[in-house]
Amino acid sequence: MTHWVRGLSPPVRVLVYAALAALAFALAAGMGAMGALMLRGDVAGLLERQEPRPQPADEQDVDRAQQKDGAAERDGVAAGQTEVASRQGQAAADRSADASQRDEAEYVDAVEDIQTNAVETFLNSHEKLLLYDALAADDVQEMGANETALQDMADRAADLAPPRKYEEQHEVFGSAIDELHEAARLAHGMAADPVAAAGLGFDEYDGHVTEASSLLRRSNELSGEDYESIEGVREVSPEF
Repeated sequence: MTHWVRGLSPPVRVLVYAALAALAFALAAGMGAMGALMLRGDVAGLLERQEPRPQPADEQDVDRAQQKDGAAERDGVAAGQTEVASRQGQAAADRSADASQRDEAEYVDAVEDIQTNAVETFLNSHEKLLLYDALAADDVQEMGANETALQDMADRAADLAPPRKYEEQHEVFGSAIDELHEAARLAHGMAADPVAAAGLGFDEYDGHVTEASSLLRRSNELSGEDYESIEGVREVSPEF
């Protein structure tokens, strides 16, 4: 092509060169524009990727509905957990109440058993002491066994663990059984040794009996029960 251009006349060559230069300039400009457009397109694409596209109204409604459903589900789970915790707390309270009632029932039964046996054991010795002048050796031996039995009952009474509502009653009850034991001890001592009986005197014995009777009555009042007592037991001292 170079030889062809050189073969042209100078004016024609000038026109050809001018045309070629214009064409080259146009091509360069076109390529620059295309590059700019491509660069602008990349930037726009990048911005489109970075910026969230607005969701259609239907999708927004779905998202809001899902969020509400999720919040409602979380609220439901929390409410369920609260209800479970409440039921567990109530169950624990019920078990505690049941255990407390069982403890109270067991304590009251133990008091009744000890008091009934203690009163009957004491009365056995007391009735023998009323027949002081006619006591046989077997009677004295039985009174000794009664004293030992009442000592065991006094220990049992002291070892009881009363529920809170029976704490005052337990103190009175324990003192009553102690008084019955002390009276039985004196009765056995006087029956076993008539000489000692003269020194001990029956007034002291009657004093323990009177105190035991008062304490048993008070114990029954505090427990709300009517267990066996020694109300109306005859004094011994006026007989001698």
